[in-house]
Amino acid sequence: MSRTLLDDCYDHCIRLTKRTAGNFYYSFCGLPAPQFRAMCALYAFMRVTDDWGDDAQRAPAQRIADLDDWQQALTSALRPDWSVAEITGWSEAARTVLPAMSDVTERFSIPHGHLFAVVRGVRSDLEFEISNLKSQIETKRFQTFDQLADYCYLVAGAVGLCCIHIWGFHGSEAVQRAIDCGTAFQLTNILRDVGEDATAGRVYLPAEDMQRFGVTVEDLIAQRCDERFRALMTFEAERAKSFYALAEQLLPCLEPHGQPIMKAMLQLYGGLLREIERRKFDVFGKHVSLPRWRKLWIAADALIHQRLLS
Repeated sequence: MSRTLLDDCYDHCIRLTKRTAGNFYYSFCGLPAPQFRAMCALYAFMRVTDDWGDDAQRAPAQRIADLDDWQQALTSALRPDWSVAEITGWSEAARTVLPAMSDVTERFSIPHGHLFAVVRGVRSDLEFEISNLKSQIETKRFQTFDQLADYCYLVAGAVGLCCIHIWGFHGSEAVQRAIDCGTAFQLTNILRDVGEDATAGRVYLPAEDMQRFGVTVEDLIAQRCDERFRALMTFEAERAKSFYALAEQLLPCLEPHGQPIMKAMLQLYGGLLREIERRKFDVFGKHVSLPRWRKLWIAADALIHQRLLS
């Protein structure tokens, strides 16, 4: 692969990250140059994968076809003998992101399975959406928390494993703690978006938990923030907190330049969970987010600590 092509791909990933990642981009800026470029490439890979799944302007079947093309291009890009000539058959997104991602996986020894897990997680969302459309019967996505945890691994835990390879880590417990971190973050996203997701026909809360507290899909769609709903959300928030406690154990396993980013992510997502609790779990009205000044403060703190390490 020519150095010019690779540099162009990295430049595209950096621009995409700066434009869409918000404060995460600035928390990357204090990393050494190779890790900074790698995190931008990983973010771009995640952004494109999510976009293939979330494009509501296209039918679910077409999005699956696009995602399959994306996975096929990824498979080619990760082969040690892949050639630049293959790029001509790829989508524009694949041409501008996957060469950089290929370089990152080789440079930082990222197991390829972590990337394919992310694609599999997004595909599972689309497959469930198609299944619901065909049956015309609203079904709950996950019956048990173990099933939800498996999904959290695909869409978040696998990303955490990619990150620790880029940052550098040591200790046998780091892998499991990175997965726990992804679970904590994804559970927070699910609690924040429970109303929006239900309206779109997606319910991620385990059926066994909803039944335990007497909450139905219809309650979520109707945005009933009553005592039953608050009890359910309190239970799920406490579960998320247990994963945050495990995630914090990842910090001493990371190389020094990775620790400020990890702290920033824990503060951002943990802050979201605390804001959900502060609102007494009324997630149906105004979108739950942290104040911009607070997000900037967290990103700036990470950047300062990284600079002090360099």
